[in-house]
Amino acid sequence: MAISGISGGYSNWSPLSAISARPASTTALEAASDLDKVRDKGLVAFAKEAKKDAWEEKLKQWKAEAMKTMGLTEESLAAMTPDQRTAALQQVDEAVKARIKEAMDGAKAQAKNGLAVSNFVDLSV
Repeated sequence: MAISGISGGYSNWSPLSAISARPASTTALEAASDLDKVRDKGLVAFAKEAKKDAWEEKLKQWKAEAMKTMGLTEESLAAMTPDQRTAALQQVDEAVKARIKEAMDGAKAQAKNGLAVSNFVDLSV
């Protein structure tokens, strides 16, 4: 008999998995969800995915800021000729690359000065 109603039986059920199956609306629920992800994927894979997701979000933010600074929108890009759109997107890419370089240079400077915070994973729940 499967408590979840799907399969796997009682041994796969846990209070944390039951909580994380609901929409995560509080920090405690998000922490339980992260704990389930660590259990499913392993700590190293979870940390790599979290770092990748954070970088993807940062890149989206920097792209949006660059487009806003240049007065570009998705609609204005769609209205451009292919050559104009390519040139505009190259400018956006260059602005994002500049932000990446700034971030990397800042991290290197902090590390050189001993101000860098070591990477760690907080497993507190």
